[in-house]
Amino acid sequence: MKSLLAIPVLAMILALAQSASGVASVASDASTATSAVAPSPTGSAGEAAPGRASEPPPGGARRIVSLVPSVTETVFALGAGDRLVGISTFCDHPPEATKLPRIGTYNAPSIEAIVALEPDVVIGVPTPGNQASVEQLGSLGLEVVMVGEHTLADTWEAIRTVGRWTDTAPAAERLVAKLQGELDDVRRRAAERPTRRVLFVVGHDPLVVAGGGLFIDELIEVAGGRNVGKASGLPWPRLSLETVVAAAPEVIVDGAMGSEANAALEAYWEAYRSVPAVRDGRVRPVHSWILLRPGPRIAAAARELFSLVHEDAEPRP
Repeated sequence: MKSLLAIPVLAMILALAQSASGVASVASDASTATSAVAPSPTGSAGEAAPGRASEPPPGGARRIVSLVPSVTETVFALGAGDRLVGISTFCDHPPEATKLPRIGTYNAPSIEAIVALEPDVVIGVPTPGNQASVEQLGSLGLEVVMVGEHTLADTWEAIRTVGRWTDTAPAAERLVAKLQGELDDVRRRAAERPTRRVLFVVGHDPLVVAGGGLFIDELIEVAGGRNVGKASGLPWPRLSLETVVAAAPEVIVDGAMGSEANAALEAYWEAYRSVPAVRDGRVRPVHSWILLRPGPRIAAAARELFSLVHEDAEPRP
């Protein structure tokens, strides 16, 4: 059974943990977590890789290669799907995207496959793993643009960047405004319910959770929760049993075992039976790609988190 750690992203810890000092290899080793989230040397959000231009041509790029699911989804959401000529292995939404040629993973794209597609621009997210590939693509004369995915602000800017490169800037602004309005709606609903302490789990053995400085942390707050994982000051901290017990989360969103609440899940959390979430039956197993994939479905992710956090909560009187 897959866990959220097997999902690509931000997706994700995959296409999400994408900075030189972020989670460098969470997808393959859940024990890897670092102390900071810093800009990648391959380019800042919305900027081209070093030595490349950062402005799209008139009319936008006609041939685009996307290295991450969030970019692919954004291009389609802006009505520019016909401009995509290649996508990453993990891009699976919308269904139309699955018909496009694959160019490898976001972390290890195939240079040969990308060059053969003759793109006007390659859009991705900066990760330690893809820095060499990005530099190689640039050295071959290809336009490479990196966008950020760590925070909600990064998400809005990424959508605007994709809008500029697809000549759909007005549509991008409308999409950002729409998503921000939908997040406000979730906030208003959450304000009618008690705030709950939430632990968002992405890996077991060691226990790896979502910390601060991430859009996941922001979405938890939007949904009416308080992320206890951010107390460590790390983006993807590893927590001890004692730390979890002391944090006393009231809801645990567990993406490390998929969506089936089975004996293995119950056995894992047995050691934490004094934690309110475990004691009161609020361990929520989930296998949702959108929770770790910022982009045009981020408001849907907030709504899903709201349901997970307040599934059994009554509105405030």
